[in-house]
Formats: sequence, C-alpha cells, structure tokens
Amino acid sequence: MSRKTRLHDLLQVMRQHDGRIGGPDLAEALGISLRSLYQDIAVLRAVGVEIASEPGVGYVLAPGITLPPLSLTEAQFDALALGLSRVRGDATGPLASPAAELLERVSEALPEELGERLARIGRQAEAQDAGPRATAEPRSDDLIFYTNPLSRAGIVHWMLEEIGVPYRTVTLEYGTTMKAPDYLAINPMGKVPAIRHGDTVVTEAAAICAYLADAFPGAGLAPPPEARGDYYRWLFFAAGPLEAAVSLHDHLGLQPSAEQQMRIGCGSLAAVLDTLAGALDGRRYLAGEAFSAADVYVGAHLGWGMQFGSIPRRPEFEAYWAGLQDRPARLRCAAFVDQAMAQGA
Repeated sequence: MSRKTRLHDLLQVMRQHDGRIGGPDLAEALGISLRSLYQDIAVLRAVGVEIASEPGVGYVLAPGITLPPLSLTEAQFDALALGLSRVRGDATGPLASPAAELLERVSEALPEELGERLARIGRQAEAQDAGPRATAEPRSDDLIFYTNPLSRAGIVHWMLEEIGVPYRTVTLEYGTTMKAPDYLAINPMGKVPAIRHGDTVVTEAAAICAYLADAFPGAGLAPPPEARGDYYRWLFFAAGPLEAAVSLHDHLGLQPSAEQQMRIGCGSLAAVLDTLAGALDGRRYLAGEAFSAADVYVGAHLGWGMQFGSIPRRPEFEAYWAGLQDRPARLRCAAFVDQAMAQGA
C-alpha cells in the first residue's frame, strides 16, 4: 500500500470516528504498525492537517475538518473528472488555469487507484477534444466478447473492464455452443476467449489484450511505442514460456530432460519462474511506472496459478499480485465468476 493511500485511509477512519481514538486502535483499524501510524500523522501535520493528540487518550481531527468525506459514485466521479479535464483543455477559457490547479490538487489528495483513474479520464478527454484524426478510434458499440466464466477468458474480461467501454457479452458452454458452427466461424478452435470488434475478429487472450490497448488508446493501457520493450516482452513471455511450462508440469505431469529443455521454447518451469521473479522483484508494474495490459495478463496468470497451486507463492509474485488484486475492474470480474459458480455455470 502506498503512503498516499495510507494517508487517505487514515483521514477516512478519523472522520468516521466520534471523538478521540487511541493510537493502537487506529493502527489496528488501518492494518499498519504504530511506527507507520506515527510517521503518517507527522506527514499530515506537516502539510497543514490539524490532528490533536493527548498522551494516553488518543487522536482527533481539528473541528474544521471533521465533516464526512464527499462520497461519489463511479459515474459521478467520472463526470466530475471529465468536466474538469474539458475545462482545462480550453486554453483560451478563463477557467482553464483554475481547472488545471484543481485537478492537480484533487489528484494529490486521492488514493493511488483513483488518481490513476483521474489521469486516464483526462487522457480520454484530450483525445476526444483533439478533433478528427487520420485514423479514427474504432467504435465501442459493436464490441462483442465471447466467454465462459470458468475459463481464461476472465483475463480479457478484466481487460475490458479496465478499458471501460461498452461491450456485449456472449456466454458459451463447453462442448455445445462453443463447438457450434456459428462460433466456429469466429474461432475454428472452438475455444474462448474471442472478440469481434466491428469487422475485426481477434482470438487468444494475449493478442486480445494487446489489440484492445491499441484500439482504445484513451484508456492508457499501453506505453508509447518507443517504450514498449518490457511491455511486449513480458506480455508474450507469459503467453508463451510461462503458460507452456505450467501446462507441461501441472496439467501433463511432464518433466523435460536437459536435452528436451533445449528443444522447447519454455525450457524448464524453474527457469521460467526464476526469470519472471527477477523481472518483478521490486517493481509494481511490468512496463514502467503505469499499469498496462501486460499487468492484466501476467497478473491474471499469477493470481490464478497461486490460488490453485500451479504457480508457487514466491515473495515476488505475492507482492506483485497484492498490488493488482483489489483493482475495481478485477473485482467486478471476480464477482461475475462468483455469481456464475453460484448458479452452477
């Protein structure tokens, strides 16, 4: 958890608490150590937040900031962010500068997750206000997602939710509708996931993630072309060596010999896991400072693999997954799977 998120949570807890709250109770409510609590309170005081304290009694916010925090729905938050971004983008308007200053101050006060959402909406507004482009962004109202809740299509579902565009879901059943002629015309393999975007059909989860990131650049889920080395490398490392090595070891029970490892692209499972752990060590995201489609794909594989035992719970994997698993888009997908399992899908 970043310090910005901790500071936000600390203020939320104190606002909701009637009267003073002791340091140990406050630290427990936040899930942090007393040392971290003392450091965070010092940071808040340093930026002007009045927090009174009395030894042996506890902490309380000054009367002027004890109002409950503003509560917005996702749609209301998006509308506010989009409106401010549009006003900021009008360079000749009298409110452009105040809007830019307000957006900056709001971004600094938000937890990291909402800060990223605010920035993404700003990029979308800038793209829309830029006027006609040489190549128009594809429409989103003809995007169809073919899936089964209990499949790797969940990776694409997560990606679609991150992008935030409208799409239509077609749920297919194994052995019946997934092998029906209509769907085999979409994917002759008779497997999910697949998408149809206008006249374009894309199959294979990694390819779909890469396509969607490019088709909807306003979502900011791919780095600039000149900075895509790590993005492509690890997205397709997971689609190739990682998935192949796990399948050989976990699903087929095969242990390639040293000679066989030289002939197959994935080598050994141990080498693949060591390589990926080295890439993730000390990094929050795989392709720079921002979340991307590579994190959707790699994160989904690691989260699923650790849950069901096909991938070991190495510290590097757990730390990386901890930073991804509570993203609102992924939680919406998890709720969809839980509902499908409850209904016997």
